[in-house]
Amino acid sequence: MMIRTRAPDFSLTPFIRERVESRIKSAVEPVGERVIIVTARLEDVNASRGGIDKRCRFVAGLRRTGIVAAEATDIDLYVAIDRAAVRLRRVVVTATRRQVARDGRRRRRRRPSHRTPVGA
Repeated sequence: MMIRTRAPDFSLTPFIRERVESRIKSAVEPVGERVIIVTARLEDVNASRGGIDKRCRFVAGLRRTGIVAAEATDIDLYVAIDRAAVRLRRVVVTATRRQVARDGRRRRRRRPSHRTPVGA
């Protein structure tokens, strides 16, 4: 799995990068083999105006499932990262379960419902 972290509005410190990577890894752990890439985008929405303005958005590319996203906004960037990771876990697990269910239905349809005896 590849992790990309982008922070266009401020400098990305090693502590922030480490926090993002550890939260992503723990969030996708249940379905890690299906995750191809996760991009983290960290933004200061209101810049110098203050307020609830730190946003963390995770976009994950999943094998055979597509793309899912999770985001959170908070005053504290670290809290926004944590909340987005919790949401990411929920969406990747849900998307993976749906894909597994779809695959199971497709396999069942391909099988004949009954077998005809040979030589009948």
